[in-house]
Amino acid sequence: MNPIALKIRKLREIHNYPQEYVAFQLGVSQAAYSKKETGRTELSLTVLQQVATLYGISLVDLISLTLQDLIVHAVKQQVS
Repeated sequence: MNPIALKIRKLREIHNYPQEYVAFQLGVSQAAYSKKETGRTELSLTVLQQVATLYGISLVDLISLTLQDLIVHAVKQQVS
């Protein structure tokens, strides 16, 4: 699986958001979002920026942090 796609799936799971909610926030259908999250379609920088904003992280962190570091960062945000 695409590492960025895996990151956005894990972020959604950490925040307990259904795919429908994230899709609505991004202005796409749930089916279209599912394809992005599973790596079947490419993620544009615009979509990545929208995802980063939704989860309160920077685009740089979304792209550059390892999955493990991103999970730690997201969990810390949840408890603070």
